[in-house]
Amino acid sequence: MVTKRKILVVDDEKELVKLLIFNLSISGYDVLSANSGIEALEACELQNPDLIILDIMLPRIDGWGVCRRLKQNPHTSNIPIIMLSALSGLDEKLKGFDLGADDYITKPFSPRELIVRVKRVLSRSENRNLSTKNIKIGSLEIDGESMAAKRNNQEVFFTEKEKGILKLFINNPGRVLNHSKILDMVWGEDNIVEYGNIDVHIRHLREKIERDPENPRLIKTVKGEGYKFDA
Repeated sequence: MVTKRKILVVDDEKELVKLLIFNLSISGYDVLSANSGIEALEACELQNPDLIILDIMLPRIDGWGVCRRLKQNPHTSNIPIIMLSALSGLDEKLKGFDLGADDYITKPFSPRELIVRVKRVLSRSENRNLSTKNIKIGSLEIDGESMAAKRNNQEVFFTEKEKGILKLFINNPGRVLNHSKILDMVWGEDNIVEYGNIDVHIRHLREKIERDPENPRLIKTVKGEGYKFDA
């Protein structure tokens, strides 16, 4: 049985909370709610949500304070946060990101847009906690943290995008990853790129890590679906 991802909604507008709970629930998430900053901090400690949707204008402790405390606490610092607020100025958005928020949505908003943002932030958070162990595949050795690599004791140089793609593959062995998934996880918000460019990066990666790039054994093409990493 697949465990539902747990989302904490923090807002003191009751009707908005009901709307969020409804839309997130029908999208397959387990939804919790809190109406104040204090409740939010307590819920995070007790429930350990996978993501927080956080309003700024909250009673007792505002959203800025909640975000700051969560990011300073080692037990909650890795929980991704989407700030949801009527404050739409650039200064407010920059403050949210400076405090560690992963995304910032202004009210009014489209529930469909919110669900898309939630999926993206959750996907990125999955890719943050990559294995830091060294990886050895035949004569290829890769440092799982820095992505420094050697083949037959000769250093292999990767571009930043190649490192990102390779990390994604290493963290998802045997899983088919389509172009959209690679785009979201590696390019993120800077996703103005043609799908064909991803194929170019894959080809260059194969040239660097495969014994025979024309007949790859590590990064395999799954016709009509995407790519799969077989370590």
